[in-house]
Amino acid sequence: MGYVKTIDPSGGGTSGTFGPRAGAFHIPSLDGIRAIAVLVVFVGHGYLAPAAWPGHVGVTIFFFLSGYLITTLLRREYAKTRTVSLRRFYLRRALRILPPAFLAIIVTVALGATGIVVSSTTGWGVLAEFLNYTNYYIVLFGRDGLPPESTQLWSLSVEEHYYLVVPAVLLVLFRRKLSVRAIGWILVVVASAVPVWRIYLGLTGASFDRLYVSTDTRIDSLIFGSAMALLLNPALGDRLPGGARTDWHVRRWIAPLAVVVFVAVALVPQLEFRLSIADTIQCLCLVPIFWYIIVHPHSTVGRILNHPVVQKIGALSFSIYLFHRLVLVLVDQSFITVPAVVDLVSLILTILLAQVVFVSVERPCGRLRKRLEYSLPLR
Repeated sequence: MGYVKTIDPSGGGTSGTFGPRAGAFHIPSLDGIRAIAVLVVFVGHGYLAPAAWPGHVGVTIFFFLSGYLITTLLRREYAKTRTVSLRRFYLRRALRILPPAFLAIIVTVALGATGIVVSSTTGWGVLAEFLNYTNYYIVLFGRDGLPPESTQLWSLSVEEHYYLVVPAVLLVLFRRKLSVRAIGWILVVVASAVPVWRIYLGLTGASFDRLYVSTDTRIDSLIFGSAMALLLNPALGDRLPGGARTDWHVRRWIAPLAVVVFVAVALVPQLEFRLSIADTIQCLCLVPIFWYIIVHPHSTVGRILNHPVVQKIGALSFSIYLFHRLVLVLVDQSFITVPAVVDLVSLILTILLAQVVFVSVERPCGRLRKRLEYSLPLR
């Protein structure tokens, strides 16, 4: 893994960023993290997982990773150009997310309409998914009316709302000449207010869905990821206080302890804890975990996360997430009756379907995205 020089967005000269070759920007291990997150979710929706399986934490990991990665790219762009092109950003997000998501919606609607899977789909439910307000539709009307086996798109709604607002806010703050660190601490304050809001809503009788799927109650995971990208980002050359000595402590005990705490919090059965401060604790744990896996891609953990098979699953994770519930139901309706076999066959078929979507939809849209992006003026 090469080591590429880039401009330090905080104005401190040059700093290191990781790349597989000179001139390329690549953060190691992130595809591996995506693979872990999507497999955690998959098992949680499968038929073999115990009731205590914390499938929900896969979504928390996805949120934190998305916030971290998007803000890293925006910070890097601003350091190079002294601006952020919102047109290019929204073009990239739209062509990356919407085509496979719309395809998944169309497929589920079609299978429901033909009776292959049980469906209560209504036009309002389909509209909610196409317009990315599935989460608030669930809060207001429940899951009836949505296309079958597609309720996981609530999390996509949260991410889309984040993409709509946060990059524009960051651009405004950059133009106000605030330092990267100052903006990062502002995000920490905002993210820290969200669990307080969740607790207040819980104490005033808010429903499970209101607390679990709403953007205003779940966006803290994304914002904490953004804060790490601005305050403590090893991919852009940020250094730990104390330098190598502190990094040694992160490797030796802070990151392993963070993993233990993360898992312990995920296994706490009390719903009140899960819907109040559990995500906050887990996001704080993800900071040293992300630091370790990014800085040490050649460690044992790093080699696992960067294994070609794991990376491939991570690269397909979005389509796996979109289609996995539908595939699980279709396989369960077949002649297979053993839960473990249903889950295994479903996983294999979902990965194969995700590869087809990647080749036929995601890759062509990626090429189109690059052509259109470079045709747009920067400002």
